[in-house]
Amino acid sequence: MNGCQSDNQLNAEDWFRRGLTFEEAADYGNAIEAYTKALEINSRYAKAYQHRGAVCSMQNDHDQVILDFTEAIKLNPRNAEVYNHRGMIWSSKNMNDLAIVDFTRAIEVNLRYADAFYNRGVILSIKGDYDQAIEDFTKAREIDSFYPDTPYNPGGTWFSKGNLQQELADIRKVFNRKPEDQRNKKAEILLEKRIKNFKIEY
Repeated sequence: MNGCQSDNQLNAEDWFRRGLTFEEAADYGNAIEAYTKALEINSRYAKAYQHRGAVCSMQNDHDQVILDFTEAIKLNPRNAEVYNHRGMIWSSKNMNDLAIVDFTRAIEVNLRYADAFYNRGVILSIKGDYDQAIEDFTKAREIDSFYPDTPYNPGGTWFSKGNLQQELADIRKVFNRKPEDQRNKKAEILLEKRIKNFKIEY
């Protein structure tokens, strides 16, 4: 973009790129303004809705996030990332059924989307659907074996089902794969103490 170019000469793409620059610098107010300018010029700019929504989420303006992500989805219904991100906003608003719908749509668009499997697993676990939650956590781990924190959740879900031994097996499996991560060893020690307290032999 030409640095001498005046604001009234900028097109939608120029404003979008300016928004990206502000967003990367964590200058969210100016980023929102730039994305809004892009949308004023091109109201069908799906990426501008997506990025403005993402920036609004950094400012906890969840209602605007929902509006922007919904517009982005209307314009590009094959964007799994936007479904996933909108699902996270629904979840933050305790609208878990809508969150599950969006995570499921993200998975339908991209069957290798580990993040959507993980996020749906979290909500299913909260709702008490532990069997399906375990399936989702396991699938996320199959897609990305080093997926952040996923290994800890199957264990917690097994614990909710009363199967402490399976929880311990999951933690030990992860510890063997990632021995440098001391969180796994700490989790194993704490679980062993819980099992002893429950008087379960293993």
